[in-house]
Amino acid sequence: MEITKTIVLVRHGSTVHNENNVWQGRSDSSLNEKGRKEAELLALELKDEAFDMVFHSPMKRALETAEIIAKNHNAAFKAIECFIEIDVGDFDGAKHTDIIAQHPEIYRNWIMDIDSPIPAGESFNDVFERVKPGVEEILNSPYRDILVVAHAMVNRAVLGQLLSMDPIPARKFRMENGAYSKFFVYDTPHGRHIAVETWNSTAHLKNKGI
Repeated sequence: MEITKTIVLVRHGSTVHNENNVWQGRSDSSLNEKGRKEAELLALELKDEAFDMVFHSPMKRALETAEIIAKNHNAAFKAIECFIEIDVGDFDGAKHTDIIAQHPEIYRNWIMDIDSPIPAGESFNDVFERVKPGVEEILNSPYRDILVVAHAMVNRAVLGQLLSMDPIPARKFRMENGAYSKFFVYDTPHGRHIAVETWNSTAHLKNKGI
């Protein structure tokens, strides 16, 4: 089978909120020093990729990561609005440990039930469904070597949509800051086939003093 498209899916580099275990959701944080270093190391790791298109979340931390990775590639950029991070509603700006301690039932329900939203925010299933048009745009685009930069929850949903998974197992795939995943898209006599080549690779970040 011929590979007709390669998709590299990246989670943005670290921010101050990530470092302090604070939920940032729609807070439009920029990369911190560690996050910029993660993106630089990822750029080095992916230097031999032939990116001709970069799709990214419109949030600053995703765009900054994408710009660093693709600085040596002759690629166009496009923001995908539906790839914005999950809306964490009333918990935006709260520490993870405080959320668990102060709202244990709400947190438990949100973790265990894909249809349970954060107060004034989204459920995972909300995210899973809203990313679908963005995934379809990527798959139907004329580009062959694609970089996608988004967020932890969004990337799980993108994975699920690419592989035609249900949202429950898709949510269980962890992705770290500065990590990348890689997918191959094949056209077969029976239709489109998508395979995972790498998921949540962080080898480029290990033992680098960050």
